[in-house]
Amino acid sequence: MAKLKILVVDDAAFIRDLVKKAVKETYPGCELFEAIDGRKAISIMNAQDINLVLCDWEMPECSGIEVLQWMRADERYKKVPFMMITSRGERDHVIKAVEAGVSEYIGKPFTRENFVAKLSKLVFKHLKIKPNQDARQHATGLGGDSANVLAAATAKPNPKEAKPAAAQDMGGASVLMGNTKSAKVVDESAPAKASKKPAARVKGIVSVRFGSGGTAKLVIKDINLQEMLGVFRREGSLPALLEQVVLDIVDKEGGEVARINGYVRMMQAQEPHADAETIQMLIRYVDDDPDKMATLSKYIASVR
Repeated sequence: MAKLKILVVDDAAFIRDLVKKAVKETYPGCELFEAIDGRKAISIMNAQDINLVLCDWEMPECSGIEVLQWMRADERYKKVPFMMITSRGERDHVIKAVEAGVSEYIGKPFTRENFVAKLSKLVFKHLKIKPNQDARQHATGLGGDSANVLAAATAKPNPKEAKPAAAQDMGGASVLMGNTKSAKVVDESAPAKASKKPAARVKGIVSVRFGSGGTAKLVIKDINLQEMLGVFRREGSLPALLEQVVLDIVDKEGGEVARINGYVRMMQAQEPHADAETIQMLIRYVDDDPDKMATLSKYIASVR
């Protein structure tokens, strides 16, 4: 057949880049296209004969499920394989995707190994194309060896980016260790004058899901609209630097849940030994979805 044409659709550039890199290593001869939302994806499919679509669910303008429904209603794309890549793994969402005609489904966060395995199976099943043999050597997950970052932070923040405060003190770690004292939370998106006022003392805890399969309850030390700094109690293996994460942000007032995609930007032990139980983590968001950011803003306001 002609060169394999694959379309990657996600509003988060970080996720698109991860997916594109894994796809290119698995199928070196393929031609890659990318779109930041469903509307752009449909425009590309009208201009190109795409063989495979790898698409996010939650996007502005036009969602992944709407793209899938459009494809199954179009004669050209009725049988073209479609993988849904989403942080929404609830049963009702999976059922909705299956009913719409999804070919494969993978939840965020995911490891590179898991993604490549599903991708290879999907492509061979529908297009009878085998993956590059060297791709297996790269299928070792996203990120490096977390053990190397226990003693100190390795990420150097950009001075132009938001800087969470009190990155070196125990802060929320005291909550994990049994102290009832709450951590400080600062919304750096607020006007400069507001930052001079004493920050409210709160207990903010967010559920975090890691691409490697683990979970953690992150006690917030600082939070803004770009990133979140917190601590968690170490249980089992640690996530890797740059590993994908999903933060489950709940707007208690409205009951809305925003599953915000991000990655591990920094980790640091809070105790001076290799078996440290309390780990500080900086998570950078990669989502640009206005609805998710609105829920995040409400959450920040609720914990201030």
